[in-house]
Amino acid sequence: MKNKSKWIWAGICLSLLLIIIMIFSFRVTILMQAGKFMAPDGNYIADVAILEGTEFINRGVILRGVNLLSSGKVKRIVVVLHRIAPSHRPFALNEDYPNLVKKELEAIGLKERDFKIIVTHIHNPVTLTSAIGVLETLSKEDVKSATLLSPGFHTRRSYLAYQYAGLPFQIKIFPSACFTAYQLDHWWSQENGVRDFVTELLKLVYYLAGGYIPFKFNYL
Repeated sequence: MKNKSKWIWAGICLSLLLIIIMIFSFRVTILMQAGKFMAPDGNYIADVAILEGTEFINRGVILRGVNLLSSGKVKRIVVVLHRIAPSHRPFALNEDYPNLVKKELEAIGLKERDFKIIVTHIHNPVTLTSAIGVLETLSKEDVKSATLLSPGFHTRRSYLAYQYAGLPFQIKIFPSACFTAYQLDHWWSQENGVRDFVTELLKLVYYLAGGYIPFKFNYL
């Protein structure tokens, strides 16, 4: 009996060792696929491009949206910002930030018909709340499809939230991840890449566990 137990434990240890060796050998492929899952991307044609920001918006996301507009892949870009209370504005930022964004978009040659700025009120869950507000507004303008431009690994959670929020309005959402501080093909070698991946993965689990987005959705 003792010999049998030893063989069983030996088999278990050997199996674990082989699994560890395989994971180590294919770690780059595994990490790359994990990154692609968290940051889905594609080449889509839609009515609008939704450029997701927070209180501010990344310049890289803006430029990506402008490129989609100029290439004819969308008819208009929609910049999404969170409302900043005057008392919470950064030092020396006295002008209304959405108005600054409007001026910058016009300065690079966009016409009023080319873009829309939507400022959303925020409360938990922030991403889903923002998505509902944005898509409710766009549904009144007969928008039927949208490419969602989100920063990096935030894209997966944002895509699922927008996909869920778009159901009652029958708006199709396509995800498109934007990387600026680091690149997808070696995110694990950058400290901010690892931090963003872990943070967004935990937030995704929180949204799923909390029932804010259902498990059954399309994991494109």
